[in-house]
Formats: sequence, C-alpha cells, structure tokens
Amino acid sequence: MELFISPGSSSVVSFDPDSILVLAYLYLGKCPIDVKDTMHDNASLSKLPLLRHGSVEKSGSVDVINYLRSQNYGLEYGLNDTDVVELASLVSAVNRQLTPAVDWFLWGEDNVFVKYTRKWCSASLSRLNALYLPHKWRQRKVYLSKHSQLVHCLRHMTDAEIGHELYGLAKRCLTAFSYILGKKTYFVGDRPTAIDAYVFSRLWPLLHYESQQGNVSWQSIGGTDGSGSVAQSASHPLIAHVLQCPNLVAHFIRIQNEFFPKAAAHFRRDETLLGKTNPIGNAFANHPVRDCLLFAGLAAGVFVAYAHSKGLIRILPD
Repeated sequence: MELFISPGSSSVVSFDPDSILVLAYLYLGKCPIDVKDTMHDNASLSKLPLLRHGSVEKSGSVDVINYLRSQNYGLEYGLNDTDVVELASLVSAVNRQLTPAVDWFLWGEDNVFVKYTRKWCSASLSRLNALYLPHKWRQRKVYLSKHSQLVHCLRHMTDAEIGHELYGLAKRCLTAFSYILGKKTYFVGDRPTAIDAYVFSRLWPLLHYESQQGNVSWQSIGGTDGSGSVAQSASHPLIAHVLQCPNLVAHFIRIQNEFFPKAAAHFRRDETLLGKTNPIGNAFANHPVRDCLLFAGLAAGVFVAYAHSKGLIRILPD
C-alpha cells in the first residue's frame, strides 16, 4: 500500500492534520505502509491523504480509514458494543467541535495564516502557484468552518464572533476529552483506537505552532505541574486551553515520541530558536506580494529591452 500525504519538511513528515491523522492511525496499528510526499496541485488539498492499494484509490482521511478497516488493518476489532458506541460518539465530537476550530485557527486567523499556514502549504509549490493556491485553499477551509455547525448559524457573524464561537466549542470538547482520558493510556479500552489518532492529529498543528511561533518553552510542556503558569504564556487562547489539559498533552507527546521521533526532536530542538531571528534569512524569505512585484518589474524590463532591440521603441534624444 502507498499513502500520499501533504508534504512536510526534513524533520516534520507533514503539517496537514488529516495526513497526520491517517499516519497516526497506521502507526498505532503497526500497519506497513509506503509513505510518499506529493506535490500540491489545484485539487489535491481535498484529495490528500490518498491511499493506493493495487488498483484501488481512496482519498480523504475518512475514506482511507474506512478502507483500512475493510482490509483488516483497523484498530477497533474486538471492541464490545459499548466501546463502539463511545468511539463513534467521540469521533463525531472531534469532527463537529474540534476540527472546525483547528481549521479556523490555521486558515481563518490572519496572523497565523501569514506567519505559519501559508509558509508550510507554499513550501512544495512553484513560485507562481504559491501566489494564489494558498488563498484559494483558505477560502475553502473558512467556508467549511462557517458551515460546520448544525445548531449554530455562523454565516452572518463577523470573523471575530465566528472564532469566539468555534473556540468555545473546542475548549468544551477538550475539557470533556481530558476528563474522559483521565489517567488512562488510551481513550477507549486498553488499546489505541481511531479517537487516539484523531485527537493527536488535531493537537499537532496547535502545539507545533506554539513550538515555532509561541512563547512557551517546549521543555516545559507536558508536565503534570505548573500547567497553569505555562498556559498563561501561550500565544493563543485555544493553545492555552490545550496546555491546561496536561493529560492530553502527555498523550500527544507519548505517541509522538514513539511513532514520530524525528518530529519530536524537531519540536524540542526548535524551542531554543524561539524569539531569535536571522536577518539574512528573513531577507530572502518568501513574500508573495514582493515576489510578484519583482517578477512584474523584471518582465517589463525584459520586454522593453527586447522592443528596443527590435526597433519597436526608440529613445529620442533631448
């Protein structure tokens, strides 16, 4: 089987929560898989992750996980009826309450989109595609977040009101999940299930953002004491609430250390770089507006030079 995911970096296998979800599900089940990074194109944001098994292709995290279950690679075999109902309820809560808030954080928050989301989703794009595709994907994600609630109409709210509503739902969801997990290793039963992968994948971008852009030292994250003081330094209220649930963070770190060791080292190592800037590196950072203006100026200069060489443009003497 081959799994095509949204590209990451040399240290982080992917930045996309849905790609991380499928990877975590596979790794928790010890399922052999050939993981391939794939370049984005105009439609691949909705198609990734994509699983290819012989002549069969399944795209999107839900269809991929359902297919894995049909091929006896699922994590849920042997659960009793009560556990199955609880698992379905927890997954539904993540999809309805936590996922829209994470998507709004990544795509709806202007500051986060500019400093973080646009950079990772543009890294594998050509310079031309990077000028417009991230904004197209952003429109889609924001639209889905606005229409994610069954009993709350968000369409006529301002962006600030939408964020407040979605983050409120996510915080209540996280609090409930922290209570359900308690001191257990896994949410349902005594072994991993899909909900462990779901929660892990949704915390991934929040904690990664904090390790890259926030003020909290990664070494202080995940402890059982001092979580209140750590949360007060978080860069965003949603992340602060995550840090106030130390058992959820410990659950995340445990899975990351076991199945994503390179990413875990990346999270720890980069905390020493927080707050430090590289003026030389920043000068060559990807700035779409600047790059577009420079490209337009260069193209205009080439055109003028060509026209002058062909006699189409003459420079009259004074």
